[in-house]
Amino acid sequence: MPPPRQKVVTAGQEVVSVFGGAITFRNLPHPTRNFNLEVTFHDHHPHLLRLREHEPPPHFHYLQVEYFQVLEGSLYVDVGPKRVLLTPSDDELPVEAWVRNRVIPGPLSTDQQTTRFLLSGPAAQGPRMLDYIFYENYYRYMDAMIAAGQTIEFIQILSMFDAGGSCVALPWYIPFGMTVSRVMGVVLGRWLGGAMGYQPYYKEWTTDWDTAARRMRSSIFQRRFANS
Repeated sequence: MPPPRQKVVTAGQEVVSVFGGAITFRNLPHPTRNFNLEVTFHDHHPHLLRLREHEPPPHFHYLQVEYFQVLEGSLYVDVGPKRVLLTPSDDELPVEAWVRNRVIPGPLSTDQQTTRFLLSGPAAQGPRMLDYIFYENYYRYMDAMIAAGQTIEFIQILSMFDAGGSCVALPWYIPFGMTVSRVMGVVLGRWLGGAMGYQPYYKEWTTDWDTAARRMRSSIFQRRFANS
């Protein structure tokens, strides 16, 4: 079922803080890119210690390139079959569209308490793309469900990923896996999810609600959420 509507409105907060402060991020201006998040991992926080033991599933974006640049600490970025360790001495790492990827905290160090990196990308054509409001909603949803001890709904994740031009990556051995992932995002996330009340964006979490509402109006299954 869709998440219960939150009583606390976080839209408009300059810094998004989730998982008890384990991860924070804010959007910084960039001359050419649509979003430019400064992300901070508090490396010794229990949530990130668990994340090292239970890695998140890979995903891919089919519309945009993502860029990673580490400012402090270290970060693992899985790019296709390769695991790259990024440090401040490394150049910015681009992750192209249609490439499986995920981010994992780097090696734990007693000397290093935080990891700070930039995550950025250009705009995409059309109403679906990665941007600040995608990350606001996705991380606020995950935070709310984990804090309340509630189940993370797969259809809700598909709905948000579909809005962000993204897909959950299926195991590599599944034939036409990326195509199947895209179909799942549209059919289960957008169509079925919309009919069942799952929104890609929620007003209480979304700083730029006008943009979110305009995007949802482009889908017959989601347009009613634009006024919620």
